[in-house]
Amino acid sequence: MVHGLRGEKMFIDLCNTEEQMQKMTVRQLKEKIAEKLPETTGQDNLRLIFTDKMLDGDTTLLSEYGIQNKSVIQMVIRVPGGLTA
Repeated sequence: MVHGLRGEKMFIDLCNTEEQMQKMTVRQLKEKIAEKLPETTGQDNLRLIFTDKMLDGDTTLLSEYGIQNKSVIQMVIRVPGGLTA
């Protein structure tokens, strides 16, 4: 589940098995989220946070952050001018 700053919630279905989940990357998660957002947002403007850690490095595995099925991730969208929404 992904939470936005304004209280919006998105349920993201990443994969079907635990084995697939172990191979999912930050980039793949951003791509799935971007599919549900307006085209103007773009995945490069997404900032994802899980337990006080920014999900950096698009090739980093979600499992390296301890993310698993039903984890809650916070989302911030960077807008032009450097402000966040």
